[in-house]
Amino acid sequence: MVDIHITGVHFQVSDKVKTYIHDKLGTLTRFHGGLTKLHVTIHEAEKHGYRVDVDMHLPHGKDVIAHDLEDTVYSAIDVVSDKCASQLRKIHSRETQAQRVRPVQPIM
Repeated sequence: MVDIHITGVHFQVSDKVKTYIHDKLGTLTRFHGGLTKLHVTIHEAEKHGYRVDVDMHLPHGKDVIAHDLEDTVYSAIDVVSDKCASQLRKIHSRETQAQRVRPVQPIM
């Protein structure tokens, strides 16, 4: 289970939005098992729309950030969720390839 912290900057985060974030971002552990914490920040944009930032904390001190600016909060959460999944898939495949490919030492 991922620990998700949600913060609103000039935006009051409703229970409906919190539930939506937990539903969309709570399943990101299937892309990277080491994902432990998420920090979601929702900003109300200056002119129009909403900006959603997600900080993903991975083991070994790796922090991955994804953000998006959209007209509605829900569409911004959808897009940033897809970006997070893509980044975690890429990191996970790099880590597993590094483990699989080991130089073979000749036996003498």
